[in-house]
Amino acid sequence: MSRPASLGWRLGVSVALVAALASALLGATLYRSFEQQLLRRDDVQLLGKLRQLRQLLGHSGTPELLRSQADYLRDTMSGESNALIEIRTDAAGGSRVLLAINPPGLPLLQTPPLPVPQEPRLEDLTHWTTPAGVPAAGLNAWGLLGAQRVEIRLGRLYPERRALLAEYRWRIAGSSLAAGGVAAALALALVWRGLAPLRRLREQAAAIGPQSLSQRLAVADVPGEVRPLVDGVNTMLARLEQGYAQLHQFSADLAHELRTPLATLTGQTQVALSRAREPAAYAQLLEVQLQELDRLNRMVDSLLFLARSEHEALSGHLQRQPLSAAAELARQADYFADLAEERALRLRCEGDAPLWAEPAMLRRALANLVANAVRHARPGSEITLSAATEPGASGALTVLTVANEGEPVPAEVLPRLFDRFYRADASRDGSAGGSGLGLALVRAILSVHGGRAEVRSGPGGRIEFVLKWPGEAGPDPT
Repeated sequence: MSRPASLGWRLGVSVALVAALASALLGATLYRSFEQQLLRRDDVQLLGKLRQLRQLLGHSGTPELLRSQADYLRDTMSGESNALIEIRTDAAGGSRVLLAINPPGLPLLQTPPLPVPQEPRLEDLTHWTTPAGVPAAGLNAWGLLGAQRVEIRLGRLYPERRALLAEYRWRIAGSSLAAGGVAAALALALVWRGLAPLRRLREQAAAIGPQSLSQRLAVADVPGEVRPLVDGVNTMLARLEQGYAQLHQFSADLAHELRTPLATLTGQTQVALSRAREPAAYAQLLEVQLQELDRLNRMVDSLLFLARSEHEALSGHLQRQPLSAAAELARQADYFADLAEERALRLRCEGDAPLWAEPAMLRRALANLVANAVRHARPGSEITLSAATEPGASGALTVLTVANEGEPVPAEVLPRLFDRFYRADASRDGSAGGSGLGLALVRAILSVHGGRAEVRSGPGGRIEFVLKWPGEAGPDPT
């Protein structure tokens, strides 16, 4: 596949073609105007010749000169080169040539003559081209030779006009080509200079890499037409920088989270193999290792769920369904009832609202929140699961809230509770059975649905996790 021409080259050639076309049109207009002016000048001179002939024939001595000194009169009347003159008598039985000036012997016009008192006009002239390609013009008119009416046949050849116009055409063609060449050179120079900001942008973009994602394309000297593109690229770079930073942090956190259980498993196995032990010791070791492996399995399962949910959201395969918030909250309360009873906790559901969500993801988010509440709630307290609606920018929002009372959480820690692998204190470490991904899963699920996950704290260690789900109309942009 051939490489497309550069933008500067295409603009330069286009401008050159436009300039050449404009020059050609201007030259054609000037040529046509010059040709008309030459034609008018020659026609006016030819009409003046006819008036002179009429006046000369009208003199009292002209008839005698015509009989006695025809050659003298012929030389006097020809006046100009390439003039064709023929004077004939007006006779009923046939005309007779009194004077003929026609060196090339060309046939003259046979058109009806103009009356004697009528002044000749430009419209009365007839134009033609001789067999040799020479332009000619002429007309016929009556005149008075003394008292006798005679027919004047007048014509003229214009060989110099053809040569002059041919030379003028060549000059116009040369001027058009020269103008096109000059326009092309100027256009290429101006386009090259005008595209300098794009070349600088290309250099800036080439300098941006994984280690320099914080750099942005300069917009100070960018033309207004390109500014929206540059702003869009800078916005994209900001998203890439944020995503790259999150990915880097996620990789570091994941390595840290995996290193701890793997180091534990390795250390325990090395200690167990350092000497022979009783079968009960090996059984105890296997039980501990099984717990660590189960924790690793849950972590991997959570990571796979996150990746699958984000992929489904990006590919548009999210299968949402109309659901009842009260029914979904009751399902979670029944599932965690035994675990809550062991910790002397009460589960209470209140309110109802329509939901538009993917069922498996909704239940995963609620399960993570309820499990987190059961794990950290103060024994003997109550966990509240509630549903309500509130207005949003794109329609009504369904708001699900899971609230419990436990150890107070500092205000500066609240925004980070949804981060992957983040734990506020020792009570949220691996010893508590968590992987640090539960709340991150909740936020990811709400994000792919176009909703928001929030956390609020209140007096007495009360903490509320709020899930705002958009309706069927679409995500809430606020």
